[in-house]
Amino acid sequence: MCGMPRPTFARVLSDTVRRNGPRARHIAVLLFALVGLAAQPHMATAQTAASAGSSTGAGVAQELAAMREELARLRAEVDALKQAMGTRTAGPAAPGAAATPGAPQAVSAETAAAVSVLQTQVQELAQVKVESDSRLPIKIFGTILSNTFYNSDEANWLENPNIVNRFGGFTGRPGSFSSTLRQSRIGLAINGPDVGGAKASGRVIVDFFGGTPAFNTGQVMGLPRLLYAFARIDGEKTALEVGQDHMMLAPRDPTSLAALSFPDLFRSGNLYLRVPQARVEHKFGGLTVMGGIVAPIAGDFEEDFYVFVPPAGAGERSKMPAVQAHVGYKSGDDEMRQFAIGFSGHYGRERVGQVNEKSYAGAVDFNLQGGRIGAAGEFFYGENIDQFGGSINQNAKSAGGWAEARFRVSDRLSINGGFGLDKLPDDEFVTLARRENRSIFSNVIFKLTPEVSTSVEYRFLSTLFRLDDRHENHHVNWVFSYTF
Repeated sequence: MCGMPRPTFARVLSDTVRRNGPRARHIAVLLFALVGLAAQPHMATAQTAASAGSSTGAGVAQELAAMREELARLRAEVDALKQAMGTRTAGPAAPGAAATPGAPQAVSAETAAAVSVLQTQVQELAQVKVESDSRLPIKIFGTILSNTFYNSDEANWLENPNIVNRFGGFTGRPGSFSSTLRQSRIGLAINGPDVGGAKASGRVIVDFFGGTPAFNTGQVMGLPRLLYAFARIDGEKTALEVGQDHMMLAPRDPTSLAALSFPDLFRSGNLYLRVPQARVEHKFGGLTVMGGIVAPIAGDFEEDFYVFVPPAGAGERSKMPAVQAHVGYKSGDDEMRQFAIGFSGHYGRERVGQVNEKSYAGAVDFNLQGGRIGAAGEFFYGENIDQFGGSINQNAKSAGGWAEARFRVSDRLSINGGFGLDKLPDDEFVTLARRENRSIFSNVIFKLTPEVSTSVEYRFLSTLFRLDDRHENHHVNWVFSYTF
């Protein structure tokens, strides 16, 4: 065994390369290159020794010659790989360019295909945060909203009041101060498949304004509440939507960061409800027409305890859906230059005892933006629309509306303010608790970043009761918002 020739480094690597194929060959390129660079200064000495006539020297010379050939071949492969990588980076070769002989073409094609797949996966991961079992992309979004507030009198809802109550709290002393995050919301956006050339999509959004549990610290345990849950199919000009969304009647709301659970001026001239519906929308240039049926909500569900199934109210007992429609015209897509006006209506039935009463309303809304100055508002007339906040949440005839003015100081800072009024006619308030409800609001909204905003809002609420008993509330609200 001692007489056998000892394998050299070059021979070991050469045998390893031959046994393991191209992958090992590529890995060994750098090792051979280093060995070759280190061996070049000594090759001349080795050749001189070989010419002296030693049999061992002759073997070394042969091995060095074989190493030179191997290094030359491996260097050629390195150059080919460099050229292949350069071709992949630079894109397709120009017409007439000479192809590299041998394996590099196959290496370039495989590498380019792998890189293309990886780029596609990276793009998908950058867009898709959640994925459903159906492999449809789903995005999570929402708003963390903190309200720190002060009320001078007895507001019905502390962080987002709309009516002033007649009586004080447990001690008889009006007013309150606290902080809450019940208006925070979270949602899912689903991008669905193509349906006959149209695009399907959906939204599900909840907040935590659904009440508080019967616990001694229930104020910090806001219960989830369904806001939106609908699916849409959008074509080029026509769309179909089924689910719970903002109603078609009086769809515009004042500008406020402090009122997400219910919009500002609700029950003071701003009709509002997110209601289950099925509607069709169609665009005629700048004109959009929508109409459909909505759930017959009558606003008479007043249970003070938990129920698993809500009972049939006056609207459900009418045995027919309500219908709504909206016709709107919009000029200009630039948010700095825009004019929009709309007309909407509602009609439904409510069975109270043995009487099947009608519920109806008509409204006009507008929005105007000219540079940094803007204005918006709505006006309505209706009967038995307490489910939308009309008639100060009572079954009666009423008329009212709201208007606001906006001033954009900069891209980050805006100042907004407005007023709203809901008033019953003289022949209606005789038997009802509230005759009139009016509100004034103003706020300053500052965007620290596109995602982080803060605002300070002031509201003055005044509720007039049946016997000329007026109660007023000063409400101050500091808001911190993070949108994701």
